[in-house]
Amino acid sequence: MKHDYDKILYRLTSILSRLYQGEKLQPKDLADEYNVSLRTIQRDFKERLLNFPIFYEKKHWQMEKDFKLDKNLSIKDTIALDILEEFSKSLGDDFHSQSQTILNKLKNRKYSPIFTKLNMQDISSEFENMIEYEEAILAKHPITVQYSTKEKFQEVSINPIKIVNFEGLWYLVATDESSKLKSYYIKNATLKKVHTDTFSIPKKVEDILDNAISIWFSDNEPFEVTMEIDNHVAKFFKEKPIAKSQKIIQEDDSKLIISVMATSDFEIIPIVKSWIPFIKVISPIRIHKKVQESASQFLSL
Repeated sequence: MKHDYDKILYRLTSILSRLYQGEKLQPKDLADEYNVSLRTIQRDFKERLLNFPIFYEKKHWQMEKDFKLDKNLSIKDTIALDILEEFSKSLGDDFHSQSQTILNKLKNRKYSPIFTKLNMQDISSEFENMIEYEEAILAKHPITVQYSTKEKFQEVSINPIKIVNFEGLWYLVATDESSKLKSYYIKNATLKKVHTDTFSIPKKVEDILDNAISIWFSDNEPFEVTMEIDNHVAKFFKEKPIAKSQKIIQEDDSKLIISVMATSDFEIIPIVKSWIPFIKVISPIRIHKKVQESASQFLSL
């Protein structure tokens, strides 16, 4: 009986679950069950599941005998823990060492079949500050930090709202004394004082962060950006939207037209640049012109 299991993650999770439970799986049967081609199933095993402790024998795939799930964990729980462990490697050796001990206790095994390449910034040296930032955020206490830029060092009093990560780099999002929303690069900040009074977070700020495209967001009124995506890369925009606000306006065999809400031109411009030449901004036209000017400057170097 064929099922409409066309989602890769669902299919892989289901296959792994069955392997971990001791089943021996034949590729042709899996192709029929998940309603995909035999070639797709072969690719699942030879590429997507390559790093798992599985082997092919007598026309069946099976799990190595020494790898069994803890009875208290589901396959989804186990895979989630494996991904978290790989993620922790990106945060520095100290953090990974501490988290690995905890995760191994939960998983009851040391082998991890998951590999990720996240290029996350090492923030091990910032742990003490990070803990104090977190406590201040939870208690809604203002803080004073010494912040360095290319031009100067300055002490600023801010209301910390979130610790965020964009493109692998860590920032502290806060409102300043004039209630303007700003982001502070954590490596450039040194905590000086946590104050005892409290502040409130405007609902607008939560909405801005929830819909942010990049670290270059602002508290300006959002505006719509419409873009044309070449069909060669359209699937990436459908499978991983730029932002929660992304909408598909039109789709055909040659292109995908989408829109997102941005709060500043530069919030979206780096995204556009990263997909050149497969992307074009339809509106606002000023953003298209800014990208063109930047490309011209690059070509003139």
